[in-house]
Amino acid sequence: MAESVADITDQLGYDAEASPDTDEEVTRQSDLARMRSLASEFERAHPDGDLGAFVAELARRFSTEHSGRGVNLLTYHRAKGLEFDAVFLPRLVDGELPFRSGRAKADPEEERRLLYVGITRARRYLFLTWPTDGRARPSPFLDELELAPSVPARRSSTPRPPVTVGRGGALFDRLREWRRKRAQTDGVPAYVVFHDRTLAEIAERKPRDWADLAAVAGVGPGKLERYADEVLEVVAAG
Repeated sequence: MAESVADITDQLGYDAEASPDTDEEVTRQSDLARMRSLASEFERAHPDGDLGAFVAELARRFSTEHSGRGVNLLTYHRAKGLEFDAVFLPRLVDGELPFRSGRAKADPEEERRLLYVGITRARRYLFLTWPTDGRARPSPFLDELELAPSVPARRSSTPRPPVTVGRGGALFDRLREWRRKRAQTDGVPAYVVFHDRTLAEIAERKPRDWADLAAVAGVGPGKLERYADEVLEVVAAG
């Protein structure tokens, strides 16, 4: 079974010796390597398991319906009937909500109903975003909403202070040692786990939980799922 997964990932372009020059390719190579590692792990635990059983195990472990983790990327139409603890409605821009193209203009009433659908998918947290500069104008629907007093005005945004990242120190060294061992276990190059600059920022910020770690550049949903608990344990150890 693991051999079949190895053949499939080879066909998809897996290369343990590659040196990707884009974050997208780094993530793709990491995902393919992780798939091979999971297949080997599954085969050791289930010698008689087949490819179908492995796929079922992946669904059980990583499906958001089973784990309660992850991000659902949906259109407004597909979100109908669903609810989530937190909902993000990005880029509420005139011309995109309501939608306009060179050939057609959307019905404002229908798009107003769709926005209502999006807003009411949130159980606890709702985040609406729109540009505050440039030529794009916020959606006119925003003027119809009664935003909470704590919500800042459209143009009042305070940028986060930059983090000055230095590469050194005991925590950074411990994170690199953890990365070395994890890369060996997964059978992937160290950079596939995390770049030095990401480890340096983790050492600088000292995240305390998943949310803190997710704010670090280079820690996407996939890496958060794979490495968060181990990284936080290293950080907590001081």
